[in-house]
Amino acid sequence: MQQERKPDNNTFIAMLLMGALLLGYMYFNRPDEAKLSETQSQEQSDKQQIDDSQQPTAKLQQNQMPVESSDSTEIIVKAEDYQLESPKFHVKFSGKGGHISELGLKGYTAYSEDDQNQDESLFLISENNNKFNIELKAKDGSLINTSELSFAPTVQKHDSVTIVTMSSRVNNGSLDYVYTVGNDYTIGFEIKSNGIHELTNSKELKMNWELKAGSIEKGKQQEAYWSQTYYRFKGTDDVEYELFGSDRWSEEKSIDWIAFKQQFFSSILTFEEGFQKAVGGSEPIDEKVDSLHSRDYHFTSVLPISGSELDYKMQWDFVPLDYKILTQPQYKGKDFEKIIPFGWSILGWINRNFFLLIFNWLAKMGISYGWVIFLMTIVVKLVLSPVMYKQYRQSAMMRILRPEINEINEKFKGKDNAVKRQQSTMELYRKAGANPLSGCLPALLQLPIFYALFRFFPNIIDLRGQSFLWADDLTAYDSAVSLPDWIPFMNGHMSVFALAYIIAMVIYFKVSGSMDSFNQPPQEGMPDMRMMKYMMYVMPVFFFVFLNNYASGLSWYYLVSNVINIGIVLVIKNVLINDEKIHAKIQENKAKPKKQSKFSKKMQELMNQAQEQQKLQEQRKKKGKK
Repeated sequence: MQQERKPDNNTFIAMLLMGALLLGYMYFNRPDEAKLSETQSQEQSDKQQIDDSQQPTAKLQQNQMPVESSDSTEIIVKAEDYQLESPKFHVKFSGKGGHISELGLKGYTAYSEDDQNQDESLFLISENNNKFNIELKAKDGSLINTSELSFAPTVQKHDSVTIVTMSSRVNNGSLDYVYTVGNDYTIGFEIKSNGIHELTNSKELKMNWELKAGSIEKGKQQEAYWSQTYYRFKGTDDVEYELFGSDRWSEEKSIDWIAFKQQFFSSILTFEEGFQKAVGGSEPIDEKVDSLHSRDYHFTSVLPISGSELDYKMQWDFVPLDYKILTQPQYKGKDFEKIIPFGWSILGWINRNFFLLIFNWLAKMGISYGWVIFLMTIVVKLVLSPVMYKQYRQSAMMRILRPEINEINEKFKGKDNAVKRQQSTMELYRKAGANPLSGCLPALLQLPIFYALFRFFPNIIDLRGQSFLWADDLTAYDSAVSLPDWIPFMNGHMSVFALAYIIAMVIYFKVSGSMDSFNQPPQEGMPDMRMMKYMMYVMPVFFFVFLNNYASGLSWYYLVSNVINIGIVLVIKNVLINDEKIHAKIQENKAKPKKQSKFSKKMQELMNQAQEQQKLQEQRKKKGKK
C-alpha cells in the first residue's frame, strides 16, 4: 500500500526561496502609474463595448453631459430620480423613462381596512403603476422606447414655479421631458428634441400611457362602477364616456384630452393640437385577484413629426373631482366638470343647479355633513310639498268617488257596454272636477329628482370620508352590523341606514293609503290590480339589497325623506283635507254647469265614434247568424 509522503526541512526551505524570488520579480517589474491608468481605461472601454453589444437600446445612449451652472439652476448630472413637494402634491420623476413615477395628493387620504385612523396617504401614482412611453423607429429599423432610456434631471426654480427637465442622450440627438410644477393641480408637460432626424426618418411617433389605478375607496363596487375613461373631441364640448364594466374605444377624430377617471379623482392629459388615431379604454380589476388596484387604464395615440424638431406642449392634471375646482377660471373651456357623473340631460341639470346649490349653501354653516343632508331633505320637501298636497288631494277625491264608480260599473256590465261605462265614468269625473291623471303627474315630476340623487351622493367629493353616527364614509355603505360571508347579496354587512329606510317606506305605504287602490276588486276588462299589492311588499326588499352596498348618504336622505313624508301625510289627512268637505265640494261641482273643454269634447267625439262602430259590428254579427 502506498503511504502519504510527509514534507521534510529541505522542502520547506526550497518553498521559502521560491517565494522570495517571486516577490522580487514583481517588485522590479511593477508598472508605473501612467501605464496603470492607461490599462484601467482600456479595460473599462472593453467592458463598455461588451455591455453595448448585449443591450441594443442602451447602445444608442451616450453619457450624460453636465449643464452649465447659473444662479437659479441646480445641476444634477446623474441618471436618477428627482422628487419635489408642491402645495398640492408630492411628485417624483423617474430616472428610467423620465415619466412621473409617484404622485401623492395632499389633503386627501386613502381608505385602508388595516388603518383605523384612515390617515394613509393618497397616491394616484405609485409603485410603478404608471407608464408613459414614446416609441420611435430608428433609421436602422430598431425601435427606441423612451421608457427604457435613462434620463438625467436638471432643475430650475423661479419663485413658486419649479421646472424639471428630464434629459436623455440618444446617439447624436437628445430628448427632453420638461415638467413645470406650480401651486395648483396642473403640471405643464413639454416634449422636446434635439437632432430628431439623426434618430429617425419617420413622419410620426407612437405615444402610449398606461395606469393601474390604486384601490383607494371603501365602497369597492361603487369605485369600480364610477371609474372609466373620459375624453373630448377637439374643438367641441362633446365629452364621451361609457359606464358599466369595461370600456374600449377608438376614434378617427382628434381628441384634445383624455382622462383616467376614478370615483373621486382623475388623471388627465391634455394636448390642444389633438391626439390622432386615439385608442383607449379600461378594464376593472377583480378585488379577489388584486386587492391593491381597482382598474387598468390604457391610451395610445399617434403624434406627427411636422417640424425640424419635436415640440409638443401638453398638460397633466391630477385633480380631485370637485365641481368648485373644475369650474375655476384656469379650467374654463375644458369641460373637466363634465367628468363628474351627475347624469345626462334633466338629471345633470337638477344635480348641478338644484341639489349642489342647496348642498353648498347649507355646508357653509359648518355643521356635520350628516346634518347638512338632513336640512337639505327638509328644504327639498318644502319645495315639493305643494306637489305632494295636490297628489294626495286627488287621491282623496278618487277615494270618495269610488262608490259612484262602482255603481256605474254595475249598471253597464259586460263587454258590450264598455264604451258606455267609460263615457259615464268620464262624465262623472268631469262633473266632480276630478282628474285621475292629475294624481299621477306629481309622482312623475318627482321621479327625476328621485333618480338624480342616485348620482349625486356617490359623486359629491365633499362627503368622501365624512362620518356620521355609525357610518364612517357617507359616500360608501355603512357597515355597523357584520354578517357571515355565506349570506348572498349582502357582502358581509348590513346597512342600518338602508334597513331603517325600508321600514319607514312600509310605514309610509300604510299611513298614506297607497295600498288601498290595490285592494279594490278588478273592473271588467281591466287587469287585477290586487297582485300589485304583493309587488309593493317585495319592492322594499329589492331596494334594501341595492342600498345595502350604496352610499350611506343616500340611504340617510331617503330615511329622513320618508319620515318627513309620513308627517306630511298625517298633517294633510287630519288637518288640511277633510273627506266631508271634499264630498260637499264634489256635489257642488256637479250642480254647476260645466263648460266642456276642447280636450274633453274631442274625447267625447272619439267615444261616440267608438260606440257607433260597436253598434255596427253587433248588427253585422246578427246578420251573419241569420
